[in-house]
Amino acid sequence: MNARGDYSEDGMIQKDAAAILGELGWSSVHAQAETEDRPHLTGRSNFTETVLTPDLRAALERLNPGLPEEAYRQAIDQATTHDHAKTLVAINQDKYELLRNGALVRFKDGAGRAVERRLRLVDFVDPDNNSFKAVRELWVRGRNYLRRADLVGFVNGLPLVFVELKRFDVDYHDAYKKNYRDYRGTDESGKQVAIEGSIEQLFHWNQFVVFSNGHIARYASITATSEHHYQWKRLDEDDPEPGKSTMQLPLLLRGMMDRARLLDIIENFILFDASEGALAKIVARNHQYLGVNRVIARLQSDDDKVKAELATGQLGVFWHTQGSGKSYSIVFLSEKIRRRVSAGYTFVVVTDRSELDGQIAGTYTHCGRAHAKDDQAQSGANLRAMLRDSNRSYVFTLIQKYRERVTEPYSERDDIIVISDEAHRSQYGRLALNMRKGLPNAKFIGFTGTPLIEAAEGNPPAKPAQ
Repeated sequence: MNARGDYSEDGMIQKDAAAILGELGWSSVHAQAETEDRPHLTGRSNFTETVLTPDLRAALERLNPGLPEEAYRQAIDQATTHDHAKTLVAINQDKYELLRNGALVRFKDGAGRAVERRLRLVDFVDPDNNSFKAVRELWVRGRNYLRRADLVGFVNGLPLVFVELKRFDVDYHDAYKKNYRDYRGTDESGKQVAIEGSIEQLFHWNQFVVFSNGHIARYASITATSEHHYQWKRLDEDDPEPGKSTMQLPLLLRGMMDRARLLDIIENFILFDASEGALAKIVARNHQYLGVNRVIARLQSDDDKVKAELATGQLGVFWHTQGSGKSYSIVFLSEKIRRRVSAGYTFVVVTDRSELDGQIAGTYTHCGRAHAKDDQAQSGANLRAMLRDSNRSYVFTLIQKYRERVTEPYSERDDIIVISDEAHRSQYGRLALNMRKGLPNAKFIGFTGTPLIEAAEGNPPAKPAQ
């Protein structure tokens, strides 16, 4: 990307951003010349459309071949329509479920039998099986306004990434305050309020937004206020911290819009959390993405030394600084393992305080991934019964419920992962020994921001996961 002195015009940043995406395997379309009566460059029938229907139709046929016309029509209808009574974030959640899990369609096969099937909109495993298109200067007409977005990233015709760019000498935050807020619909505080955006339909499918002046670059979810705009700092866990003069936009684009990484982020690193009453969309931060994938790489490693460590239960330690989203990291990790490694895993989340137990169980519950009422152990006997249930996905418990002496294993399964939330000294004494005796083949990982585990206790920590 150009040196900072070359960033005199928005278009130059756009051009360089599109060039980087081209290196990453994206095609590029400059759509400024489109007119409302002939939006031929994007294949739309008019400017109100934000889904590139020809691209979506081609993807549906490619990913779900040999189906009747009715099946494809239903999937396209679900992609291009929405419930007008719902808020933008609720619509966005609906579209996310379609994107991640497919569109449920019903049709009759050649023998006249009723068939129900989910059609894939995206291939999350093979990036080459999808269409990635960066459209610059995209005209979009809302109910009362015509606007032009700087750059929109489409995957199989779906507008998944919105990028707003400014000149180098303009505060990147202006992209958020003066453009995005108008398009998206928020008040001057940036808070989630019932104000219609000028082109709100552009964000029905959005997975994250990017604001940049080339030097500074931040990303966020559609519900995030400015204090939750984040920098993508590293491509790899072992990369050095970027310097103050580092151009952040190229790093963010390579870190988040590399095709395989983008699909991974969308599939496994997005949550919708109702903990605070209003629904919030959560996109993983850089350290969460790298740390979770590092743990999973260790879990699936073919290295003999790592396999030997795993055989003794050592999955690792995941270090977190305070306020950096530890609970979400735990959810991201367990959910990706269940979706991408094996749905047969059971996760036992252990804390040492009722407050923490309720907090982590509540996070899972409000994100729709577990149910605190059913998945929290109420007693030692209840815990033992839950651990013997091979069909259970999650168990939340206090370490104190392992106080009874173990005479025989609760379960000898090797697809149990014990997550110690706020791992510290109390979990390396008698109670922890009972837990390991009860689950002799389980794998253990600690999540902590307080490295209090000392070799003097005779229990040195496993190799850190992050």
